[in-house]
Amino acid sequence: MSAAEAAAARGARVAVEGVSRRHPPDVVALDDVSLTLEPGEFAALTGPSGSGKTTLLSIIGGLDRPSAGRVVVDGVPLDGRGLARYHRDTVGFVFQHHHLLGHLTARANVELPLIGAGVGAAERRRRAEALLAEVGLEGRLATRAAALSGGERQRVAVARALANEPRLLLADEPTGALDSASSARVLDLLVDARERRGATLLVVTYDPLIAARADRVLHLRDGRLADAPATALRAAAQQPQR
Repeated sequence: MSAAEAAAARGARVAVEGVSRRHPPDVVALDDVSLTLEPGEFAALTGPSGSGKTTLLSIIGGLDRPSAGRVVVDGVPLDGRGLARYHRDTVGFVFQHHHLLGHLTARANVELPLIGAGVGAAERRRRAEALLAEVGLEGRLATRAAALSGGERQRVAVARALANEPRLLLADEPTGALDSASSARVLDLLVDARERRGATLLVVTYDPLIAARADRVLHLRDGRLADAPATALRAAAQQPQR
């Protein structure tokens, strides 16, 4: 097995089986969606505003429950009984708005999920510092999140998402609030996490540059999977072959 194959084998396999999500009285956010993400795959999820992208990501991440259907990760259905362990051991999140605690330092924000996982103080500090160095913020360890730039905050958010070595990484428009230079840096970090750590990566995005680097482009329209528009397909076709 090659190094790339070994890395991919560490990623989670995700099966979305006939998932629907309805909100009272008659709003259909998702309508019978089925898809599979293979271990180590990088998929971009596109579609117009209101098409159900964030809803699907939230259900896969165990932040929301489907009205019908189910999500199975590595052969285990997501349900309320195992969600705490799933969030601790399997899945990491990067949101458009970083959701850092502004009064805490960059290092303390990265340490937060490690506290929940029961990691000791010295190991938390070591791991957080290593991750912040990995995203180019070794000089900002003690800087409060509120004093960081938008791009720096999102890089801290990526480091935090990687703290527990997730096998599934979910990102919801991670470059949507950033300038082009910061967007490129964050995208590189996500792709690197997938390639070096073997994480399965699903990114909700409007950004054609993200779609161009994905293995596959999924397109939602009106809560259903649909053919991707020609622009997304052209962008994806331009990606270098691996």
